[in-house]
Amino acid sequence: MPSLDDVDLNRLLQLETDLTGHSLDGFVEYIRRRYELTNSVYLCPSFRGRSLADPFITTTYSAEWAEHYKAQRYTSIDPVINVGARSLLPVDWARLPRGDEKVRRLFGEAKEAGVGHQGLTIPVRGPTNGLWALFIATSCESDTEWAGRRYELMRDLVHVANYLHQRAYELQGEEAPVDLNAITKREIEALEWAAEGKTIDDTAILMRISAETVKAHLDSARYKLQALNRVHAVTKAIRAGLIR
Repeated sequence: MPSLDDVDLNRLLQLETDLTGHSLDGFVEYIRRRYELTNSVYLCPSFRGRSLADPFITTTYSAEWAEHYKAQRYTSIDPVINVGARSLLPVDWARLPRGDEKVRRLFGEAKEAGVGHQGLTIPVRGPTNGLWALFIATSCESDTEWAGRRYELMRDLVHVANYLHQRAYELQGEEAPVDLNAITKREIEALEWAAEGKTIDDTAILMRISAETVKAHLDSARYKLQALNRVHAVTKAIRAGLIR
């Protein structure tokens, strides 16, 4: 299965330098194709002027399904949205309640519309209080196929969801700037060795620390740089002048 290391950094850098609703749509479609999904969706009802009835959304769903969903006001009963909004962790659609007749009708219509009967709902919080969003990934795979890659898919898409949320946040004109002073000298050193192509184990020897500590430094730097993966963090560090 593709991983974050396979994500084209040119796509990420283009999204950062030419950030528009259109480029965000393109990235969501790119993630759908890259991870061989049926659909992918980013949805945020908590930006200013938005609501569950009229969220900020970028989706690969068909226009017909999106209009039908909105006309039926399915957000009020959809467990994909309602359970995801209350959860802190990713939710597999297999765990969603479907006892209500209206909910069963919703899922039946969604399947007929090509939404995909397998799915993950990934909640995202922040960067300010009360701000939340959902990233949704769907598939038409069998239960066996889905179970075989669900964990790795979930692991990667959590990062994708947070990255998309940050970009959408910036698109709304409320960018949270990167605090370069928050990145420590040891984190910068770990990034420098990564930029030179050193492995985690190589870097651990060079920095005289454990491999787990190297990973912690790199993950912390990635988070502070608002990067999707470690390679992306190195790229952003170079552009910011943190490393040469």
